[in-house]
Order: sequence, then C-alpha cells, then structure tokens
Amino acid sequence: MTAWHRHPAFLRRYGLLPHRLLNRGLSYFTAARRPAWAVQAAIATWARIAEIRLDEFEERTYSSIDDFFLRPLRPFARPIGRGFVSPADGLVIDAGILRADARLRVKHQELSIDRVVNGRAYDLDLSAYFGGAYAIVFLTPRGYHHVHMPAKAVVRDVRWIPGRFFPQNPAALEHVERVYERNERAVLRCALDDGREFLLVMVGASLIGGVHLEAMPRSEWALKGPVRVDRAYEKGERIGHFAFGSTVVVLLPNGAADHVELGTEVRMGETLFELRSPS
Repeated sequence: MTAWHRHPAFLRRYGLLPHRLLNRGLSYFTAARRPAWAVQAAIATWARIAEIRLDEFEERTYSSIDDFFLRPLRPFARPIGRGFVSPADGLVIDAGILRADARLRVKHQELSIDRVVNGRAYDLDLSAYFGGAYAIVFLTPRGYHHVHMPAKAVVRDVRWIPGRFFPQNPAALEHVERVYERNERAVLRCALDDGREFLLVMVGASLIGGVHLEAMPRSEWALKGPVRVDRAYEKGERIGHFAFGSTVVVLLPNGAADHVELGTEVRMGETLFELRSPS
C-alpha cells in the first residue's frame, strides 16, 4: 500500500499547498529544543525508521531535529576518491553525458537544462556544456546532508533562482512535473585549477527546503543578479547544506570528463567522473 505522502493523487495536488507557510511552520518544530524528552524520542524514532548508521557520525547528544539532521561525520568517514567526486550522499537519479539538445530525461520526464540553470532570470551561456558529463544526486533522509566541493576549485559566483518547494523523492519525480525547473535553486559557477568551469546546482525541496552556503548568509546571495564570490575550496571541503533534504546537479563542459558507471546510491567523496587533461 502506498504511503499517503507518496500517493500519486497527493503528489499531483502538492502545488495547491502553501509551500512557504508549510516550511515556516515545520521550521519551528524542527528547531525546538524542548521538551527535551520529546525531541530525543523524535530523533530516536527517525533514526530507527530510516535505518540511519549512527556509527558514521560524531557521537553526541543532539539538541533538536535540525541539529540531528545536520549531524557531522566522524573524521575519515567519507574518504575522498580520485577525479571529480560526489558532492553529497544520496541516490543517483541520473548521470551520463548531456544530450545534444541539452535536455535531461528524469523519471520519464524531459527537462531543459537551460531552465534548470537559468530559470527566467539569467542568460548564462550553456553552449560549452552540450555533450558534457552530468549527475543528479538526491540527498536521502538517512544520509549525510552537507554538500562538499567535488574538485579543487574556485566558486566564481552564485545565481539565486526563487521558486516553489516540491518534494524530490523518486515517487514525486514520477508524478510532479518539472520539479528541478520549478523549485528554489542556487547555481554556483565554479572553475577548476586549469580554468575550465563547471556548474553545481543546489535545488531546494519540500518542508523547510532552504539552500544555505558556507560563510555566506542568504541575505548576501539570495538576490537578483549574479553575486560574485571568488572563494577557493579544496576538494572535499564543505560548501553548503540544505534545511531538510534536496538535490544537487553537477554539470561539466564537453570533453572535461568521462562518465563513470554508478550504482543507485553514492556517498560523498566517491568518484563521479574521471577528469581529462585539458587539450
């Protein structure tokens, strides 16, 4: 029997709900620290139902559901692999080489990479990415929820695309049209050491859903127009997180990388692509 929150009829009508009001209401609940017994009971129930491996995370008492959701890893729990690595733990919704028409096929839906990256607000030139490698990673409730830099790179700028907060689990992608084109997004334009650029798109999701960047309050980048960043990151360094789950899309330019065959799940630090030397 399909759970109510994944039932096709409910998902198809999700757009009628007041997304921001729901997010605001749940944020009060997840940030609550009292009564402490209720917070700890909720965390224990979540860990049990989601089968979360707590041995991978720092051993401590969590003060709220938010605190538990953003639990830090133990040192060396996610070794950083070769090449261009996964920025997060999650399900690999899709990965491969971007088609010549710059469209993605996700769960029987055709998506425009131009609308995913530009929305209606920007004119970022994507011609260099046609035929390039891409991956879509959905952060699952039981995994690690921070986003890390997949290669040594500089974040040149960030583009905020306001939007809705539809769910992004596999069931929702079957029944809600164009989720990645409609939800809130932060598009990070990044440059490798050799100057080649890649895009990292953080897509907000239902229930709280906010995108957060390290050392940059939302008030500094959730603005109209590209916001200059010019901050260097080491490979595997943390660059941001989501307030309750979401999706990361990475896109490399044509010829920059070879696609690596992946399973259905990936962990932060595992290889997504083998980078090619610049010609």
